[in-house]
This record gives sequence, C-alpha cells and structure tokens, in this order.
Amino acid sequence: MEKIKKLLGILTIVMVVITLVIFGMFLFGGNVPNQSYTTPVYTGALLTWCYILCFIGVILAIIFPLINLFTRPKQALKSFMGLGVIFVLILIAYALSDGTPLDIPGYNGTDNVPGRLIMADTLIYTMYFLLAGAFLAIIGTGIYRKIKSY
Repeated sequence: MEKIKKLLGILTIVMVVITLVIFGMFLFGGNVPNQSYTTPVYTGALLTWCYILCFIGVILAIIFPLINLFTRPKQALKSFMGLGVIFVLILIAYALSDGTPLDIPGYNGTDNVPGRLIMADTLIYTMYFLLAGAFLAIIGTGIYRKIKSY
C-alpha cells in the first residue's frame, strides 16, 4: 500500500509539471500569424492535454466503483450514488442548454450548429455546478471542523 501511495504521489507531480509546462507554452508561446483574433500557437496542445486528463478522470471514476463493488460492496454503493448525482447534474445542465446558433462575425465554420452548442453549454453548466459544489464542500468542511472542535 505504501508503494502505491508513493507511485501515485510521483504520478501526480509528473502530471502537474506537464500541465504547467503546456500551460506556460500556451501563455508565452506566441500567437498564430495572420489571424483576425489573438490565437495562441499551443492551443491544440493544451486542449489535447485537457482531453487526456478528462478521459483519465472519467475512466478512473468508472473503474474504482467497479473495483469497490467486489472488494467493499457497501463502499461501492456510495460510489455509485456519487456517479448518480453527477449524472443528474449533467441532465440538469443539458436541460438548461440552448442550441440557438450564435451570430459570430467572420466565422464560417461548421461548429455553430445546435448539437455542438448544446454539448458546449452542457459541459459549461456541468463545470459550473461542480465548481460550486467544490467551493461549498470546502466551506462546509471548514465550518464542520470548527464546530466539531468546540
């Protein structure tokens, strides 16, 4: 167990360093010439890294409850309840999403369609919900610890 914790700690540090390097390249790597808007050169690398991290997170969020299902069935129920809550949040975000095409001057691409816009809105709303939940959990934990210490 100690070896796994050490390996996960090293893996976390490596992922943070990679993220910082790619983010630094994005911020300070310059811009694509002859673009009507400021377009960083390394946007694609940053997006690809974000996709990789998101994919890893989703896979682990599915795998660990399945592992717990066989090793600790009561803990697995809690994990599946967490996944259920996230699924409900995504459904709420989908219901809030709007697919009305945007009026973007100078844009002639194929991504300004209802399906893409609804997907983007769903992801953005889900991110807002999860960010708000994280802040509430941080504040709630702090308050709980203060109350518990008295």
